[in-house]
Amino acid sequence: MNSLLLSNIYNIVVIINMLYSLYLLFWKKYAERQRYFYLYISFVFFVDVLGLYIRRYFHVGQIYLYFPLFIFTISYFAYFFGKDYNDKVNKTILYLLTFIAFILLFVFQIKNDKLLVISTTTILVVILYQLILCLQWFWYIVNHADEQNIIHKQAFWVSCALLIWSTFALFRMYPMYDLSKIDSAFLATIIDVFQVVNIITYLLYIRGLRCTDYNILRTFNHF
Repeated sequence: MNSLLLSNIYNIVVIINMLYSLYLLFWKKYAERQRYFYLYISFVFFVDVLGLYIRRYFHVGQIYLYFPLFIFTISYFAYFFGKDYNDKVNKTILYLLTFIAFILLFVFQIKNDKLLVISTTTILVVILYQLILCLQWFWYIVNHADEQNIIHKQAFWVSCALLIWSTFALFRMYPMYDLSKIDSAFLATIIDVFQVVNIITYLLYIRGLRCTDYNILRTFNHF
């Protein structure tokens, strides 16, 4: 696989994602109805697509781009999934997980020897947080079904995207350093496969945005 081609496809998918989200915002006036997804995807576009050029031409360290993105990601998905929970137990679990994620995020980054370089443990916190959140949502929806078809729920597609991305991100993170010394060709393949996963993730986000016409602005079992 051509890494440059995959990278370009990823950038295009992110841009399409952002443009569609902004179209829903400005043309259809869907802000809350898309759960303010345009804020998240615009941040991703700034860091992931423009970030390469910002770092290259303005010599900005990765910590100044990705650490704020991690903070925003945790905050945003806490809001995103919190919109669906209509019981105190799940909301408490969600906010407790968010609080712990914030604490660990700062602790692991501060303890990192190279403070201005994102720690792999910091990235792990974000991965596990997203994985747990989507699993919690699936568990919740199984026990609190409503009359709306699950494929018409934006949160379903976002949860699927996060589940796929987080699972592959864990697989990519741990063997990469050993493989760089043992089998660089296989490592390159893993990186390419993960880029494909990134593309699929954002395609699923787009599919989720297409559910905004079905979104019912209420919580489960609140009729």
